[in-house]
Amino acid sequence: MELQTINQVSKAYGISTRMLRYYEEIGLIHSLRKVDYAYRVYDYTALLRLQQIIVLRKLRIQMKHVRVILCNPHTSEAMDIFMQNIRELDGEIKTLSAIRALLFSMFNKLEQSNRVRLDFDLLTDASVLSVVDTLTLSKNLLKEAATMKNVPPTEIRTIPFGKYVWHVLEERDGNVLIITENTIAERSYHNELMDITWEHCEMRQYLNGVFCKTFTAEEQSRILETQVSDRDNLWTGTPCGNPTTDKIFLLSYDEVVKYFGDSGDLQNRQGWHWVDIDVPGFNGGVPEKSGHDFVNDQFNNARRAYKTDGTPAWWWLRSPGGQGKHTTGSIGFIGELFLCGDDVWMHNRVHGEEENGGVRPAMWVKL
Repeated sequence: MELQTINQVSKAYGISTRMLRYYEEIGLIHSLRKVDYAYRVYDYTALLRLQQIIVLRKLRIQMKHVRVILCNPHTSEAMDIFMQNIRELDGEIKTLSAIRALLFSMFNKLEQSNRVRLDFDLLTDASVLSVVDTLTLSKNLLKEAATMKNVPPTEIRTIPFGKYVWHVLEERDGNVLIITENTIAERSYHNELMDITWEHCEMRQYLNGVFCKTFTAEEQSRILETQVSDRDNLWTGTPCGNPTTDKIFLLSYDEVVKYFGDSGDLQNRQGWHWVDIDVPGFNGGVPEKSGHDFVNDQFNNARRAYKTDGTPAWWWLRSPGGQGKHTTGSIGFIGELFLCGDDVWMHNRVHGEEENGGVRPAMWVKL
């Protein structure tokens, strides 16, 4: 069987390249490397194992249990896990049936009342409460409540500069550190897939060259030179490269945490990973707590960004990614802080088959 690239496998099986890399990270599948070829490739054995993983995930087997089943030849382990899931599904079916019946009852009462305005007394009706009292909050709602806890109200100060609106991150001695409110462009971090750091990447050249020249001479004179440094990837040790002197730069992991909120998860290595789900009409996944892909905390909303047309964007950081020197950090569509990073260049992004990373320049400016 012909070897398949990571992008070919991603398309054929409908799962993300990040998920494939995660399966490798935890030892469930193994890729190969072809001579003079930068991408991972997969053989028949890896694809067969991937198919087995997908089947178990579609049966709603938790990732930790998938690993136990596939790495343990004894049927007793699988039987125990299957029975545990059957019991959980029985309870869920019972709960969902009660919720469905209650929603139908409430719908019928509203339909029969012929009222234009909603009668909120319906939500405290004795017959409704008698059923609701037997229900518990779902795990998703509990997780949502936990992420909303202790989120400080923040007032974002904005200023116009050049053609853009900027968020003020810090003010010091009459100077401000600013970052664009929206992404200003979508482009690759570098012009080819290779081991690269901020010091030598094409993104740095673009920001301090082409982009800087979009400002007037007076505006350029107000942009301060900044000593830009970083540290190796905190979770994997991918080297960050040498410090630089720049007028315009991207934020680092540490700066994102400093200015957008710190839950402690970055320092304490509290990681999440994306789990692909099979739901008609939904192309994507849900976050699951384990692994070392990204930080998913109560500050996601603060980190979330949009394009100028209002659609969500993911955006680049300058810190090294955790999957090797050919990756760099990023902020995902929901505001998750990706420690695994993204490839600095991908064929699919350049040709419009995948969303490219957004650019949110940062700079120190004289007021």
